[in-house]
Amino acid sequence: MTDLPPRPFARATADSALDLRARLVSRRQLFGIGGALAAGVGLAPVLAACGTSNSSSAGGGAGKAGGTLTMGINAPPDTLDPGATGLALTLMLSMAMFDPLVWWLPDATGSGTEFVPGLAESYSINADASVFTFKLKKGVTFHDGTKFDATAVKATYDHIVDPATKSKSGLGALGPYQETKIIDPYTVQIVFSKPNAGFLHQQAAGNFGIASPAALKKYGATGFGSHPVGTGPFKFESYATGSQLNLVKNPAYTWGPDALSSKPPKLDKLIFRIVTDDSGRYSALQSGQLQIALGLPPNDIAAAKKSGQFKQLTVQAIGTPLGFPINVTKAPTNDPLVRQAIMYAVDQEKLVNQVLFGVDTPAHTVLTPITPGYSAASGKLYSYDPDKAKSLLDQAGWKVGAGGVRTKNGQKLFLKIILFSDSGLDLPTEFVASELGKIGFTSSTTVQPFTTAQGSFNAGLHNLGSFGYYGTDPYLLNIWVNSNAIKSGFNWSHYANPKVDAMIAQANATADANARNALYEQVCVTLMKDAMYLPLWNVNEPFTMAPSVAGLHSTLNGYVTFHAASV
Repeated sequence: MTDLPPRPFARATADSALDLRARLVSRRQLFGIGGALAAGVGLAPVLAACGTSNSSSAGGGAGKAGGTLTMGINAPPDTLDPGATGLALTLMLSMAMFDPLVWWLPDATGSGTEFVPGLAESYSINADASVFTFKLKKGVTFHDGTKFDATAVKATYDHIVDPATKSKSGLGALGPYQETKIIDPYTVQIVFSKPNAGFLHQQAAGNFGIASPAALKKYGATGFGSHPVGTGPFKFESYATGSQLNLVKNPAYTWGPDALSSKPPKLDKLIFRIVTDDSGRYSALQSGQLQIALGLPPNDIAAAKKSGQFKQLTVQAIGTPLGFPINVTKAPTNDPLVRQAIMYAVDQEKLVNQVLFGVDTPAHTVLTPITPGYSAASGKLYSYDPDKAKSLLDQAGWKVGAGGVRTKNGQKLFLKIILFSDSGLDLPTEFVASELGKIGFTSSTTVQPFTTAQGSFNAGLHNLGSFGYYGTDPYLLNIWVNSNAIKSGFNWSHYANPKVDAMIAQANATADANARNALYEQVCVTLMKDAMYLPLWNVNEPFTMAPSVAGLHSTLNGYVTFHAASV
């Protein structure tokens, strides 16, 4: 296999509702399963985290140097080791301390994306996307003074695959990883046992921030998570568990991408304060204790907008919208006509605008619009049409009876809905159940702890479940629609289609981006035709901030960077 010429870092292709709204509380507890198959519990309502913004930067103005920026977050990190974490929130924290080999960012126009140099000044990919070669920057040092070179890259990837690390999202995101080869002190190859065309996106997602090899050796596979050492714009100072993470300026930082800032940060200090109570986080923002509040619930966002005292940045999610896996093997949803009726019966626009305060956007297919491989055609297969839904149920033999409830062979048209705790879908589920009730369904909803719910989903005890998955690459579909992921993975629809399995595998082995995305678009159409997932909304991650905050930049991870931030 021959390598392609080094690639420039260029642009890539890229009534009841009102009652529910009045009672809406936070749906962003921000702990999730990272972008991997079988790794750990974390970011609710979304199981893995990645996204892009409606703006490549926020805050405007040059901003003054110095000062402290304090951001309120709503959950503690599980670790400060990006290679071990299972929480999407941790990846945002780690991006202040670590650099990836390559950044994947919104482009200058805000309408596309681009790969830009991180710790690699260039890269090349062989013809079948199984070997990725990186030429590394010189003159970079870690926070502990260790020199950055190929040894550090190999140590980082060896650390992630080390069983002692117990990596959650990073290990799964590596896919068919084989080894990291040092070619020379500033050239490294990351080798896969088979084509892995999604790797460049995955390595930019945050799990693969390069770690100091000296620190990895000093603190060990598990100790590193309490003593993180990277090359990023901010250095770890201290962490009061469950309370506050303190970072300080890295004055030596001059190797950041121009799109974020290649200069040392303006801030002297960056603090992440953990405030799990939503009202407390908003109150702290109002009193000036926080300059940024992450993930306020929609009602507080609406209040903040109405006050005119705060700025708002929303970062669009990349990956899968929040919604319901529809169990294709459990009656009555084992009937395609019943599943299609469900698709026509729910008004996503009404849900978003009247229940979710318009913070998010309606979803109509299995990938969010900014995700590579998104299919606009698949998003047009269903529209809100309750009459069509009723007609489909008539065809399926479900007849309207007393109280408008449909029956067949003496059985009511009943759906068992199971949600996992903090899924963010509790009140939206009431809306959906109300919509389905209008066409003859009855239902019950049970909320279970995540591990219990996962067992229920794998066992197929539900008709509708709760799901959402952040991922920078459409290969994430393999995680939750592959036939092999039914009994122990995230295929909670119990959907088994060997043709889809093969098409996803073919796509991940296709190096050409256009051809690869075309295959994923076909997959999206097939999945929606089979009505195995009811998409509800595309998440816009909200950052509510004081007017003085400037210089934030969004990434394709659903978060922001602080390289150029000021207060």
